[in-house]
Amino acid sequence: MLRVRGLDGEPVLLERNVYPLWMAEAIERIPADAESVVQALYQDIGIIFAYGEHVIDAVAAGTQDAELLGIRRGGPLLRIRRVTTTHAGRPIEWSDDRYRSGTVSFAIANSIGSNPLARHAG
Repeated sequence: MLRVRGLDGEPVLLERNVYPLWMAEAIERIPADAESVVQALYQDIGIIFAYGEHVIDAVAAGTQDAELLGIRRGGPLLRIRRVTTTHAGRPIEWSDDRYRSGTVSFAIANSIGSNPLARHAG
């Protein structure tokens, strides 16, 4: 599934999501303008997106990304890749989201008791 998402009418995000074959019929029923795929799937088939692992990095816009987001090819994008599972650990979503530079920010809270961050070489 490929979706272009916007803020105030401006394209700011490309969502690329892959779902398992057993979810295909439910995915096809989701309206193109649905605000939340997660909510639509919960309402349709009761699936709960319980756990996700995210990898955040920066990439250069390829031809398709640049065209869909209205930026120059090679322009900077913030990429978030995610694998989401059910409570039982069954993978249900593989996602590659790309945000235009300067459009969003993310905050991550850490403490001595809980530090979910891991740093890896690019």
